[in-house]
Amino acid sequence: MTHTHSRGSTSGRRHRQSLLIATLGSTLCLGSAWVARAATAAPTAAAAPPAAIVLPAQVVAYQSALITAKVAGFLKRIPVDKGDQVKAGDLIAELEVPELLADQLQYKAELDVAHRDYQRMQQATQSAPDLVTPHALDEARGRQEVAQAKLDRINTLLAYARITAPFSGTITARYVDPGAFIPVPTGSTQPGAGIVSLMDFRQVRIQIPVPENDAARIRPGTAAVISAAGLPGRHFSARITRVSYALEPSAHTMLAEIDMPNPGQLLQPGMYLSVQLTPGETSPQP
Repeated sequence: MTHTHSRGSTSGRRHRQSLLIATLGSTLCLGSAWVARAATAAPTAAAAPPAAIVLPAQVVAYQSALITAKVAGFLKRIPVDKGDQVKAGDLIAELEVPELLADQLQYKAELDVAHRDYQRMQQATQSAPDLVTPHALDEARGRQEVAQAKLDRINTLLAYARITAPFSGTITARYVDPGAFIPVPTGSTQPGAGIVSLMDFRQVRIQIPVPENDAARIRPGTAAVISAAGLPGRHFSARITRVSYALEPSAHTMLAEIDMPNPGQLLQPGMYLSVQLTPGETSPQP
């Protein structure tokens, strides 16, 4: 009886050991499979594309100027109107300045007198050197130079009576008509002293206010897709040209700009746009 019990105990122990070994093997297999799945899934999570940011934007002319006068006068002629295309140097307006014209006549006469006096002094110096001192000759030459400087100044101011385009572009507004008095603008009166508004939007700037939370992700070269409600079905691909880096204090937004050509002038200054930015997609900047 004793011998039979020992044989049964040994057989039970062997059975339990076999079960333990099988359990450990299954656990190791499951652990290896989990590690393999984790290793395979990790690169997929890291390669997830960055989320796009959709922000409002506005079109701004690449160049814009309010054309004002350098000298005050009456508007004699204005050959341009809203929508006209002008080239750099084209006449925008011509002023009539009676006071400067009167001063021009006066200074011409003074220069003529001073020039004659100086010529007489020179002739006298050659014919009778003892009668003309070097100091008197210098004073005569000085009077002639002062008269010439006064006339040059008036001629320069009269040249400003012809107002020309500083750059090529489109007249987008006209504020005055012939006969109107055109004042010289000051800091506070400049908006009311405009003659015309001139814009060049053959190339435009797209200005995008980027919220503070996204500002650190937007840098020059960031990919952008531009669309406008007024241009259904049209999309323009571009990249951020520059950013201000600093945040605007009141709105806490960073200004980002895109410079882009505007063929056909489809993008008009003041137009509102929608810009989709993809922060992860950038191109190297020169």
